[in-house]
Amino acid sequence: MAFAVATVTAAGLLGAAVPALADSTGVTDKSIKIGFVGSMTGPAAIWGSGNMAGATLAFEETNAAGGVNGRKIEFITVDDETSAPKGIAGFNRLVQSDKVFAVFGPSSSAVGVPMKTTMANSGVPILIPSFSSPLMTEPPIANIFRVGPINDRMQGRGIANYLVDKEKLKKIAILRQSDEYGATGASSVAGRLKELGITPVANEVFNAADTDFTSQILRVRSSNPDAIVVYGYPAPSAIVTRQIREVGIKAEIIGSSATSNQNYPELVGKVGAGTKFVSNGEHLPESDAPAMKKFREAFQKRFPDLARQGRPALGDVLGYGGALTVVEGLRRAGKDLTRAGYMKALESLDGYETGVSMPTYLSATNHEGNTKMYIAVIKDDLTREVLPGAIDAK
Repeated sequence: MAFAVATVTAAGLLGAAVPALADSTGVTDKSIKIGFVGSMTGPAAIWGSGNMAGATLAFEETNAAGGVNGRKIEFITVDDETSAPKGIAGFNRLVQSDKVFAVFGPSSSAVGVPMKTTMANSGVPILIPSFSSPLMTEPPIANIFRVGPINDRMQGRGIANYLVDKEKLKKIAILRQSDEYGATGASSVAGRLKELGITPVANEVFNAADTDFTSQILRVRSSNPDAIVVYGYPAPSAIVTRQIREVGIKAEIIGSSATSNQNYPELVGKVGAGTKFVSNGEHLPESDAPAMKKFREAFQKRFPDLARQGRPALGDVLGYGGALTVVEGLRRAGKDLTRAGYMKALESLDGYETGVSMPTYLSATNHEGNTKMYIAVIKDDLTREVLPGAIDAK
């Protein structure tokens, strides 16, 4: 499958952090260079390939409509192969060799967090479309903005708020992945529960590559929970959910946003009916909400190979919505485009709507674009539905 973008592969040794470049680097009278570094291959490819495809569509639509303030967007992409060293090398290539104006990405926390120092020292505006580690935006870094999902710290608080405030549940167990992703989210759930006067009745850990969770689940069962939070990637979360039901636990199950991909109900199977998960938007990719339907039809026409795989998925939506936010910042920055002016323009976004993603709120003191989420449920026929009412996770 070929995209109408220039694609290169991250290569070379790990580069040192580079100083800030000229303020209008990557800008000519006719074009603006936007770089992308993301996991187009490797374990996080569903996110990286989606971010790239969604952004490609958004930028092509922008160019077809005349560009931004008279300039067309030149989109240069790098595959980090879900490798932090290759991500750093690829980022340095975009900045030092390709001399891009701004960078969209990375798409994975496992790649993005180790890149933090390199990105922060570059002076290049960076917009994160999908990965959810709060380490990138708390506290704010001058040139790094999140324009996609709610971060894991806030997501954990949102889950706790939902279970206690809306569901009125008190006996809550946690089953979480052993890495930073699971630890950050689960500790936030537990921390918010403590603020609400509740101690988790169980807190068990599993590895992402595990396939047998019997011992952890039996300990959870002995705690007789009303609800179980499963904070992990889709594959282990699906197995955990099946095994929870196999031992007869009837408690409500709620997963993190990692379990919000369309194929997750198929991974879990019929026992997944009734389980819930965090949704990063009011409308799922399969929704017939007008803006999402319009996006989906355009996406499937542009990428028929991906359409045959059942996409667009969440990564595609986040790529599209995030890229539209990139464009809106460029539009607001005006004809006399500089990096400083662009970052100031991004900080003026106060509820910017793309129609497919959550509204973006940024300011000089807040580079975390979204603090709300929704809860969705898997129905008996394994279709999915977003429940009404956004959950505030501040």
